[in-house]
Amino acid sequence: MFDAFAVKPGSAAITLENLMRGWTELEPTDRLTVLCVDEPPFQLPEGADFHAVTSPRGGKAGDLWLRTVGVRREARRLGAEGLVSGVPASALMGAPCPRGTILYDLRHELRPHQFSRSRRIARRSSYGWTFRTTGGIYCISHRTRDDLLRTRPRLESKAVLARYGADHVDRWPAAESAPAPYALAFGQFANKNVNAVLDAWAVFCREDETLTLRLVGMGRADRAAATDRVARLGIGERVELMPWLDDDQFVQCFAGASLVVFPSDFEGFGLPAVEALRLRIPLVVSDDVALAEVTGGHAVVVEDVEPDTVAKAMRVALEQTDAELDAGREYTEQFKWRHMAAAIRADLAAQAGSR
Repeated sequence: MFDAFAVKPGSAAITLENLMRGWTELEPTDRLTVLCVDEPPFQLPEGADFHAVTSPRGGKAGDLWLRTVGVRREARRLGAEGLVSGVPASALMGAPCPRGTILYDLRHELRPHQFSRSRRIARRSSYGWTFRTTGGIYCISHRTRDDLLRTRPRLESKAVLARYGADHVDRWPAAESAPAPYALAFGQFANKNVNAVLDAWAVFCREDETLTLRLVGMGRADRAAATDRVARLGIGERVELMPWLDDDQFVQCFAGASLVVFPSDFEGFGLPAVEALRLRIPLVVSDDVALAEVTGGHAVVVEDVEPDTVAKAMRVALEQTDAELDAGREYTEQFKWRHMAAAIRADLAAQAGSR
């Protein structure tokens, strides 16, 4: 059973969708059920089902009921043999069966300035409670597992490495022809270094007249701030500031890129980086620990985000050979969603065996 009560469209939904697909590849006879409020926030694989639960209360009280009493009650009523929570802030009363939760990162602890005080407090309390009560903590990278155990070594027996896959991009449709070549960067969170990307793009444009930059995932306030910066830099004709895209739009935009620029200052895994490698798209990344893990030397790495440094890295990436791009794709063969499913399934089975 997959607890999706606290899962919204975005990274957690992408994780559960692909994890469940990988699970059906691994063990097609397992029965998979998603717990949610209405329709699941992601597409279910063939054969999977969902169970909608209505809270007797409304608002925040109702949300808390779902994440505590609701999860536990439905897992017992439906006879779940294992429960996977899509985020650490759910199934807070535990479950009547083996249970684990997916841990994406501890950015709120390691980059606290990127979160509001209330968000830090909420994460600290919900994560701490989950770590104490869950049977397994499914870390999506070595980086996340190392960060967890650095300050909580007592959790080593619970901390399971369950890395993301990259093979979902094999199902993406071929990109439609774009009017002109473009680079792709991301702007949804503070750690993505949007200003550094724009400053570097201004430098890059002095020597390149072909590519535009598409900056996706920009909220209204972020787009307004970025629009002012683009105007000051004089690169308005070479930048497209794009809002959040739906899944189909994002896939088309990503798959059609000639370059991916991802100088994030913190990642739990860095899914766009491994997607770019899998698609054989030239890639620029920061020297973040997680990005080093998932790219394995097959991306162009910048040690700082100074404009000249990043602009030079863009030019170097665009000069990568077919052989270098092929090697990057080959590196991603170790990242399969069925591997993540296997790690989680094995842990749930081990928990069941110890009861």
